[in-house]
Amino acid sequence: MKNNIRILITTILIIAITSCSSPENTEAQINNVDVSSASELLNNDKNIVVLDVRTPEEHAAGHIEGSVNINIAEDSFSYKAAKLDQDKTYIVHCAANTKNGRTDKSITIMKELGFKNLLNLEGGIVAWEKADQPMTKVDEIKDHQENAE
Repeated sequence: MKNNIRILITTILIIAITSCSSPENTEAQINNVDVSSASELLNNDKNIVVLDVRTPEEHAAGHIEGSVNINIAEDSFSYKAAKLDQDKTYIVHCAANTKNGRTDKSITIMKELGFKNLLNLEGGIVAWEKADQPMTKVDEIKDHQENAE
């Protein structure tokens, strides 16, 4: 009788322990990153890519220098995103990164494409600008290129 109770208790413990452990997470890691942390990451790791999912007009009006612009509203978003290097880390943003907004949609698609390292820039470009982080405009790029020639 004592052996049966021990076996029952052991079995219950094993079931409890294994049911509490989480399975290996094979999904993409998505973390929020604030402006300060994103700026630090960009300054320290040149392999991080900023992905701006706003319209080309919004991007031209002001963007993080070196950012890649792929408009989530275009039908070709998945096709263009699939061409990106999946081994890199991406800081994804739109204007304000509201819940269920353009950034969330972009990250969902990129997860489905197999991207593993995705960071959601909290507050989007609005927060970036509000924090007085450097931004570039298309006119500034053109002016710089013309002056260099």
